Amino acid sequence: MNDADFRRAADSLERIGLVLGALYASSMGDLDQKLKALRLNGCGFSNTEIAHLLGVTPNAVKIALHRARKGKAGRSRKRNK
Repeated sequence: MNDADFRRAADSLERIGLVLGALYASSMGDLDQKLKALRLNGCGFSNTEIAHLLGVTPNAVKIALHRARKGKAGRSRKRNK
């Protein structure tokens, strides 16, 4: 396999991953964007890829993930008291 074949194969796998991510995001139905972003992030998607899948900006994803993590930390601290 030469470099061109390897690059085409890698590009195809990347597209397949994005299609699967889009299917996963649409299967989440009525979940809010924050939870969708958190789940897609847990699958290894970057903020830019998540933004593309959800139809929002990468900054909106960054903020949603930050708020989701901040909320989780706050809930776990309350349980420890």
